[in-house]
Amino acid sequence: MKKILFYSLILFPLTFIGQNHEQLKNHEDSLIHLLNKIRSESVYKKTIDLNNQFEIYLKKVIKNDEAFNYPFDSLSKLMSTIKSPDDQFRIFNWNYELENEEQYYSCLIMKYDKNSNDYISIELYDKSMYAKNPEFNQYDNKNWYGALYYSIIPVRKDKSTYYTLLGWDGNNKYSNKKIIETMSFQNKGNIKFGFPYFIYPEGKTKRRVIFQYNKQSYMSLKYFKEKKEELIIFDHLIPKSPQLEGMFDWYVTDLSFDAFKLENNKWKFIGQVNKNSKKDLRNRPYNNP
Repeated sequence: MKKILFYSLILFPLTFIGQNHEQLKNHEDSLIHLLNKIRSESVYKKTIDLNNQFEIYLKKVIKNDEAFNYPFDSLSKLMSTIKSPDDQFRIFNWNYELENEEQYYSCLIMKYDKNSNDYISIELYDKSMYAKNPEFNQYDNKNWYGALYYSIIPVRKDKSTYYTLLGWDGNNKYSNKKIIETMSFQNKGNIKFGFPYFIYPEGKTKRRVIFQYNKQSYMSLKYFKEKKEELIIFDHLIPKSPQLEGMFDWYVTDLSFDAFKLENNKWKFIGQVNKNSKKDLRNRPYNNP
């Protein structure tokens, strides 16, 4: 009976007028059921089909304004459902494994639209497998460098706000990635990713920062705000041995830390920092966010 109810939710239009907490909990349970099916499916074509069903269903769920503040506590254990600290948007972000053990990412951004006086969802299309020189290129929602985001940092610049995103990528069977991304909302529900706001010594500038490291290692990438100082602190990575220089699948942490500091609304690389001054870095979580 539960399976019949579940598939009826997928196949027929949903009406969410006056939706309450209990109804959202039922939708959350159905989303969890389908997401687990996606990740356990061994036939790749069926995985894609199930992922499309999940996305269609999630789009219908987040059309209702109550979904913006609903906690989705159980679903958030399987995917990202984080809100921006300024309550301007919410990310619904998930992944599944491809046949070659690489990862594919999907994302819907729920945002209030003043023109329509309603919530809209903006879909991101993962094109990272085709990206060339991604640290120096700008992308949009139809050409997105996919990742699983776990932290959002609003930054005021001039009269607008851009968002710095911290993300994780399972990459391949040898290595993971951590990513620092920048994002800004444009007109007509469009999004731009990758602004030249990461400043290195001697004037070198990046549009996003990508760290790649061995799956047997660990990398912390965290945001800290203390009084008026804002920092993104991360593990310094080195090759396991000198002959592996440049082969990023085999990079590991050397237990020291580097950082970006927010200065003039941009992130300036300041190099090594004292990890003992950041107590939270001692409590190192599991490798995945």
